[in-house]
Amino acid sequence: PHYCETYADLVFKLKSEMPEFPSESGGKPVTFKSTLLNVTQNEFEQLSKDSLDFTEEEKEGKDKEELDFLRKKKKERCLANMKFIGHL
Repeated sequence: PHYCETYADLVFKLKSEMPEFPSESGGKPVTFKSTLLNVTQNEFEQLSKDSLDFTEEEKEGKDKEELDFLRKKKKERCLANMKFIGHL
């Protein structure tokens, strides 16, 4: 989470050095940055769907402390993803 700005700076540097590829559909060319944004957006949407709650299978064999830790990690990952997208 605390490296978002550094990663965004790296993306800024790489986007000027990475080639563009023609789109399969003939639209805008595919760039490094657009591909990265698509991947992070898909991950964010998946995290949103996976709420911070757990299924019975995920809860099985775990105590409250473990579940709280896993919930915190999910939340941190979601927030870091949003922060990273914001820096891009």
